Amino acid sequence: VESPQLHCILNSNNMACSFAVGAGFLAFLSCLAFLVLDTQETLIASTRFRTAFQLLDFVLAVLWIIVWFMGFCFLTNQWQHSPPKEFLLGSSSAQVAITFTFFSILAWAGPQPSPSPDLPSPSQPSVCPFLPTDIPGLLGFPGPPKR
Repeated sequence: VESPQLHCILNSNNMACSFAVGAGFLAFLSCLAFLVLDTQETLIASTRFRTAFQLLDFVLAVLWIIVWFMGFCFLTNQWQHSPPKEFLLGSSSAQVAITFTFFSILAWAGPQPSPSPDLPSPSQPSVCPFLPTDIPGLLGFPGPPKR
């Protein structure tokens, strides 16, 4: 097909390409919004607002897991139904988009950091319980005097 127009490589389905671009853009904007809110979290005095903020963060993460899973299934289906030799240029881009949607599921489903009052502050170094403490000079503490 010799045409100067752009075609979606995923089964020539423009909805598949629009979905991938749109979901990625909206996820990026939501990450930016939560990044700004996270920087302002220490200034928020209301515990009700903090609780609502954390609940919204959790609900949005679950929503993005669902969106990325649906996107992975949809893009993979469209890629499977694409003619194998119709588009020689751009096939690696489609494979990268499908791989990105798969790893986005894992990234959104991964452990979410949550502030906890019983955890030490990052500015205060703490001794790691799994490191041996009897090695001289480890962790910056002087060892026993040498004889």
